Amino acid sequence: MRSRNPWRRAGIAPALASALALATAGPASAHIQVSPSVAAPNDPVHFTVLVPGESEAETTKVQLKVPKDVLPFSYGTTPGWKRTLVEAPNGAVDRIVWTGRLAKDGFAEFSFLAGTPERPTTLTWKALQTYSDGQVVRWIGAPGSEQPAPVTRVVRGATPQNAGGEGSAAAAEQTTTATPAEDPSASSSTDGIDWVARGLALAGLFAGLAAVVLALRSGKTRKDR
Repeated sequence: MRSRNPWRRAGIAPALASALALATAGPASAHIQVSPSVAAPNDPVHFTVLVPGESEAETTKVQLKVPKDVLPFSYGTTPGWKRTLVEAPNGAVDRIVWTGRLAKDGFAEFSFLAGTPERPTTLTWKALQTYSDGQVVRWIGAPGSEQPAPVTRVVRGATPQNAGGEGSAAAAEQTTTATPAEDPSASSSTDGIDWVARGLALAGLFAGLAAVVLALRSGKTRKDR
């Protein structure tokens, strides 16, 4: 039985459905990001938190939960924003809180240096983004969810950052230690030159003694004649 709907036959109904879906769909939403996404174990790393504005209201606060065994030790400055540290009962940094004003079409970057865990793991950076109208977006979901938490994988084989210059200091210490080690070599070279001089002096002494012996023998021979 043939369909009596001319729109369906002409393919107009599916086209209208697609157009309606496009018209009602909102723009792709951005979300809080933490980079790098991959880091080496037991390494000082420069982390960056990217916070975009995605509401008609302004962002006024960003709270970042520090994952277990991550040890922040230095913090960058973002103009117009104030940073506050919330400590855990054991004294470790539990949360980093930034307060300020972010335009709805702007973005802000916050940075800090932190040591990564000694063993490979996955770091989940749970964050709360508060807007001036009181709305709070909870970036705590799983990857692929509507409000995912940023993730950093700590894996062996990743290139270490050595952020903070600790590697340079260690290299300088190694260079300083290696410099005195060259002195024995120089001393050996000097001792070698001394031995040569002493050998030449002894050779000259023996030659002189031989000349004296020959002279004495020559005088005795003449007397015998």
